[in-house]
Amino acid sequence: MAVLDRVAGEKVVGGRGGESFFTASLSKVVVAVDVLDRRRLEGLAVTDADLDLFRRALGRGDDSAMNALWSRFDGAGAAGRVSSRLGLTGTSNPRDPSQWGAMTVSAAGTARIWEHVLDEMPAADRDLLVADMEAAPPRAGDGFDQAFGLLFPGVDGGGGPGAVAKQGWMCCFSGISSMHSAGAVGSDQRFVVALLTGVPRSGGREAARRELDRIAAAAVAPLA
Repeated sequence: MAVLDRVAGEKVVGGRGGESFFTASLSKVVVAVDVLDRRRLEGLAVTDADLDLFRRALGRGDDSAMNALWSRFDGAGAAGRVSSRLGLTGTSNPRDPSQWGAMTVSAAGTARIWEHVLDEMPAADRDLLVADMEAAPPRAGDGFDQAFGLLFPGVDGGGGPGAVAKQGWMCCFSGISSMHSAGAVGSDQRFVVALLTGVPRSGGREAARRELDRIAAAAVAPLA
C-alpha cells in the first residue's frame, strides 16, 4: 500500500509498498502514460483511433484494445521507459513480452505514476486519462464486478469520499491471484492511494476481494 497527499507532498508507504506485483490491468495505465509522454516528448504519432483504444482499455477494461495498443506501441518496453523517466523502483517489463498483465509494479511506483498523471502531465492528457477511468462501467468487458477496493461502495458510494481508480484482477501467474485498486480519492483528488495484493490461488478470489475492500476502507477513513 502507498498513500500520497498531493497538497502536503507527503507519502506513506506500507511495509510491502516497495514490493513488485504483477500488474494485471494496471499495466494499461503504464502504457497510456508511456504513449502520451512519448507523443509529447518525441513526437510519437498517436491517432484518434489509438485514443479510442485507450478509452476502451481504461474504461470498460477491453483487453482486445489493450492487445492492439501493446503491439502498436511496444508495450513490452513501456514499464522500463516509464520507470526510467519517473525514477521508479519495483517496476519492470514482463519477462514474456507477450504478457502485458505480467508487467511488474510496486504500490509506491503506482502512486508515483498517478502523481505524474495528476500533477505533471499536460492538462489535456491528464483529463483524457482521468475521464476514461471515470467512465468505467460497474462491470468490465469480461463481466467482472469492478466495485471493489477504492470503488467499493463504502469508499465510492453514498457517504464515502468518492474515487477515480483503475482496477486490476488476474489469475494466476506463478500460482498467484492478483487484485489491485489504485487511484485518487476525494472530490479534489487530493489523495493518491495504491492498493496491490497477491494471494495464493487456493485462497479464492472472493476472499481476496473482501480483504481488499477492508484494506481500502481502513486506508481511506483517515483521509475523509
